[in-house]
Amino acid sequence: MILRRWLSPILFSLVAAATWFSGGAQAKSIDRGPALKTAKVAGKWRIAWNVRLGTVRGILVLKQTAADVTGTFLEYGKQYPLSGSIQGQAITFEVPFSGPRPYMIEFKGTVDGGKMSGTSGLKGGGRVFLGHGGEVEDPDRHWTATRGLKHPNDTPGKPPDDDDDDRH
Repeated sequence: MILRRWLSPILFSLVAAATWFSGGAQAKSIDRGPALKTAKVAGKWRIAWNVRLGTVRGILVLKQTAADVTGTFLEYGKQYPLSGSIQGQAITFEVPFSGPRPYMIEFKGTVDGGKMSGTSGLKGGGRVFLGHGGEVEDPDRHWTATRGLKHPNDTPGKPPDDDDDDRH
């Protein structure tokens, strides 16, 4: 009897505290506004990518499933797979380039409607051969992309010409 009189108020207090904390947490939830919508990037994009000896122009063909991005990077008649992700307006994708010295470039940027821009760099850091100076650290390189292909004769595998904006 004494134990019940002593234990009942403690159990009641524990149940009341648990109810108060769970209800209080819901009532005090912070409104962060509407969730940031993930940009839609599926489709073809014209890309200009600054490299050591100039600008590489090519075509991105992107597929999107929720936050996952896959597709191809086309330049100078060569096609490379790409994979990455998108969160809100931030996009990241990697392109593995093959050859005698294979390497991977990571592209990071933001999507703004029909345009993307950002920087790229050697995935995982490291050193690459840049010519006369031997091996040095590769700096981040700027890139931009525009949705769609402007001209009817632009096809995947054929990079845009430097003077393609003058065609009518």
